[in-house]
Amino acid sequence: CWLWCLFFFVPFRMGCCAPGRHSDRALAPDGATSLTNDQKVIHHPRTTSVTKLELKEKFWSWSGDDYQVKDPTGKAYVKVNGKVMNIRDKMVLLDPDTGAKICFIQQHFLGNSMNDKRSFQIFTYTPKDVGQESTEQEDGVPVYKYGVVHEKAWAVGNNFGDQYNLYLYLNNEQTEPPLFVAFRETWRWSWDSKVNVFKGDQVMKTDGKLDQCEMVSKFGMFDKTWWENTDGNNRYGIEMTKNVDPVLQVCLAVICDAMQDK
Repeated sequence: CWLWCLFFFVPFRMGCCAPGRHSDRALAPDGATSLTNDQKVIHHPRTTSVTKLELKEKFWSWSGDDYQVKDPTGKAYVKVNGKVMNIRDKMVLLDPDTGAKICFIQQHFLGNSMNDKRSFQIFTYTPKDVGQESTEQEDGVPVYKYGVVHEKAWAVGNNFGDQYNLYLYLNNEQTEPPLFVAFRETWRWSWDSKVNVFKGDQVMKTDGKLDQCEMVSKFGMFDKTWWENTDGNNRYGIEMTKNVDPVLQVCLAVICDAMQDK
């Protein structure tokens, strides 16, 4: 009985000897890593300050009308077309003003290593790199590999919880180290879980010692004090530091949510 009480009342901590919840930590002052190309983004410019966006939980199982990702002012940031999902598990992100396609996310059935449990690729409609060739088409239109997220079967270091590595492609080849490494942190209840996104080069260099790594974003359910709203409700969203590609962070959040849902 006392073991059960200990489990119930003592919070779970992600990582070895972590002092508390990583989701309570401040974000890094700058989101750049050793792999960051300041000139390259999917659509919107890089963030210039801490940015918050409201998302929709369980994006992938949702199949209703178009959904708009919004900023705290209520302005539409990205539109997600809820009617484009098919048996290949595909989701398209659109410009909310013009309706133009920005990128799409699709499940990839083959990982890059034996440690890759699930994988989703991110494609854009313009080349990421000079001279990049298109390897696939989306509705007859050439698309280009931008990044890939692998859910890892075994986490790096002494960390617990699901691990998701986001890698960029360079001329259609996956680059190392990962741009970002994300960990799902759950204490007592699944609704209270957060996904904390760390700089990938630091995670690899420290062998997963997360207390020595900087966080660039976090997403999950936040309380009413996080969002500038008047209805007093909790919000599911993403918070990211400056100098990150915001659409890439949205893609990562959607993919991590999809992997948990599956």
